[in-house]
Amino acid sequence: MKANHRLCPICNNPLGRNKNCCSMACYAVHKSNFKPCVICHKSFQAPPSSLAVTCSTTCSKEHRRRLAADGVNSAALEKAHAAQPSNPLTGRFETHVNAKDWVILSPDGTEHRCRNLMLWLREHADLLDGTVIQAFDGFAKMKQTALGKRPKNKSYQWRGWRLKDWGD
Repeated sequence: MKANHRLCPICNNPLGRNKNCCSMACYAVHKSNFKPCVICHKSFQAPPSSLAVTCSTTCSKEHRRRLAADGVNSAALEKAHAAQPSNPLTGRFETHVNAKDWVILSPDGTEHRCRNLMLWLREHADLLDGTVIQAFDGFAKMKQTALGKRPKNKSYQWRGWRLKDWGD
């Protein structure tokens, strides 16, 4: 019988049948990805696709404080925040990136068609009995009920308003 002189790279125990590590627990640690913390330089476990650069919340706070003190990306961030409301994909427009076609019925039976429900609700807040957020939540619950995603607490109308159709 041949003696096994190789040691586990994690715990330095002799290797058993597993040719990489002595146990599955050590193998899990061995195959994990580790990154160095940009603040304290300790190694921490994170997937390769993770954008994490710090090992803890304390280091994260310090990293954000240093970035703010250095002014890194602050000019670009201010420019993006200034442009956001006027951008047709992110501002309050019919062309918003998340806008969908909606057909809703008012309590008196009038059919209303819109491309961006939140924008339509803001523009027609005088027709609503509640706030814009309450109305949007009501229509969202009606849609979830129609899709079968609300088996309990089904919602078919909100203060007389009904959802006739929507497009994704």
